[in-house]
Amino acid sequence: TAKGLKMRVVACILLLLLQPLAFAVETIPADDENYIYGLGIDLDHSNAQKLALADITQKLSTRIQSSVGISQHKTGNSTTTSTKQQTLAVSQEIELPNIQVINNSKIDHKWRVLVRVERKLVQLSLKQQLESINDELMFIIEDFSESQGPACWHALSKNNHKKEKLVALIPAYIGSGMAEESAQEYIQQAQAFERLFKRCKYKNKYTITYPSQASTDFKRAFEQLIKSQGFKVTNQKKDTGNIKVKLSEKQSYAFKNHLNIINAEFTISDEFGDEIKFIKLKSKGSSFNNKAEANKKAVINLINKIETHIIKS
Repeated sequence: TAKGLKMRVVACILLLLLQPLAFAVETIPADDENYIYGLGIDLDHSNAQKLALADITQKLSTRIQSSVGISQHKTGNSTTTSTKQQTLAVSQEIELPNIQVINNSKIDHKWRVLVRVERKLVQLSLKQQLESINDELMFIIEDFSESQGPACWHALSKNNHKKEKLVALIPAYIGSGMAEESAQEYIQQAQAFERLFKRCKYKNKYTITYPSQASTDFKRAFEQLIKSQGFKVTNQKKDTGNIKVKLSEKQSYAFKNHLNIINAEFTISDEFGDEIKFIKLKSKGSSFNNKAEANKKAVINLINKIETHIIKS
């Protein structure tokens, strides 16, 4: 009918009008000396925003913790970006300043978010972040340049994430358009931190003070565990830390079941006698066969808790 034909014509016209709009959002401006652009597409608006920021950080040669695939193809004065959907992108900790939303639309049930940042502001922000972290690492390196033992290893372990962030920011800084020479100071600081960390790890040595009731099985398992995590056990007391172990056991027998409960305290001190860590743990072991088996299970459980609460915490 004429009415049906008219409806189909209107529908076709609408499709033709909408198609260029969708293409316009998919095709974003090419980055230039003034701005860096990012596009995010997702069913969820929040994810689309994150993808748009991840697009920018990827261009800055920064690591992205993401399962998203973003590819760019530059043609003339425009850049086409294709993005896998149903993913969550989490960019590295880069503080992007004054983010401007250029387009924020929903087409075919998908959000398309187009953003841009001013290149000069990005460079200034990255430089400020780099200098702040660089200064912190410089003070840490100076503090332990003459003393490389457990105190150094503990301090650098706590601050290693700062060195990693510095390393992650450097390619972003260069990727923003800065000359590689301008990042040499930060590269050298990261390398100095890494060299010192290795020396301190080598000298991360401890004596261990056991109580008289500590079993041979416990001593063997405990020392094997801490050695596997970078601690070195020594009998020398000069320039070494100390791990003091306190143990108390309670054994019982009921309903043909042997039960062994171990209460443990661990005090880890550096070479200056300053406490690095103190923790209390409790473990249980039971057996229908004998006390020795119950004790062995209690020791195994205690070693597992030490790994979780002392070594990896």
